[in-house]
Amino acid sequence: MANTFTMNLNLAIPSAGDLNWENEYSDFSEAVDDLGNLFCFTVPVLDSAANGMVFFDGFIPAENITVKAIGLFAQIAPTGQDMKVDVLKNGTAQTNPGTLTDGSQFGKTVLGSSIGFLVSDRLGLKFTQVGSVVAGDKIVVTIYYQKEAIPGP
Repeated sequence: MANTFTMNLNLAIPSAGDLNWENEYSDFSEAVDDLGNLFCFTVPVLDSAANGMVFFDGFIPAENITVKAIGLFAQIAPTGQDMKVDVLKNGTAQTNPGTLTDGSQFGKTVLGSSIGFLVSDRLGLKFTQVGSVVAGDKIVVTIYYQKEAIPGP
């Protein structure tokens, strides 16, 4: 029978009936697997939001990573329309933005498709839409990512 794999770190789970696995390692592997979603870093935006503005472009991961979600906080919320921040990969927009809803101060967007970065790639961030009445200001962006701890089978 083929193994199944944990969701986050792709750990192999032996088939049912492997008593050593079930009695000694199953709970541990699930706990380790949960750690696969616990990484993030924040980027404060030093200027007011402006449509098309690249406000960060210089994170090079030490390990291969996959960006899964974007969190946005604005002390002065955008009004008139949603604020959108897109991830740049080597300077190219990924057209997969995180969104802060019109009038909200905090929002977290799980990306429609994850964005993989190798150790040779550069991650950046860009406003692709800002509020039309109030653009939004005093913004902090949180990038949620997962390390590639164990390559897939």
